[in-house]
Amino acid sequence: MAASDRRQAILDAAQSLFMERGWEIVTIADVLEVADISKGGFYHHFTAKDDLLTGIVTRMTDHALVAAEAARKETSGNALARLNAFIGGSLRWNTENPDSLRVFAEILARPGNDVLFQRIFEATSATVQPILTGMLAEGVEDGTSDLADPGLTAEVIVGLAQGRRVILANAIESALAGDTDAAAADFDTRMVAEGAICDRLLGLPRGSVALSSPLEYRRMSVGFGNRDSDTAHDHEK
Repeated sequence: MAASDRRQAILDAAQSLFMERGWEIVTIADVLEVADISKGGFYHHFTAKDDLLTGIVTRMTDHALVAAEAARKETSGNALARLNAFIGGSLRWNTENPDSLRVFAEILARPGNDVLFQRIFEATSATVQPILTGMLAEGVEDGTSDLADPGLTAEVIVGLAQGRRVILANAIESALAGDTDAAAADFDTRMVAEGAICDRLLGLPRGSVALSSPLEYRRMSVGFGNRDSDTAHDHEK
């Protein structure tokens, strides 16, 4: 097996086990057994169980970014229109994968996991920030936005995501208790506020950056509550 394939097999096994049994219960030995990988093969790619979670979340981020970039490329118009398409594509990917998002959000929101959360945040930020910087620079070039430093602005915007940790955990708790409306409202309140901050940073009218999407947040919340997403979709129609 090629090294890249072996790494993916380990991550696939770990993700499946974490979702099925829970983070605390699963051991590295369990992952090796399911992946049919030797201990040496494992330690060639990872040094500890925490590395698995970082790798899985980073991979999930990469998948969301692929979906987001595809949506952006399919959109015509100015830099703001393409930025909003990018945001929408990422959100749709998360909506379509609520089970994985829920499991890892629950792990990262637990007390004592601050260091793990910071590691994962830094890893995902390293991927997201350069992409956002490029999109903000496009906005400056076409006159859509007015900002002094696209890179620094992207850093500030990405940093807002750190505060979503508690919001996400609360939304999951509400959804599992059957209150998907409260879960969706938690998301929307937060993202409306973040959107307003982004508008100010970019020198745009309020409501320009489309971070708020109540319908998608509701679908995501239904997924968090272990209900069929199609049911939510039909309900919203």
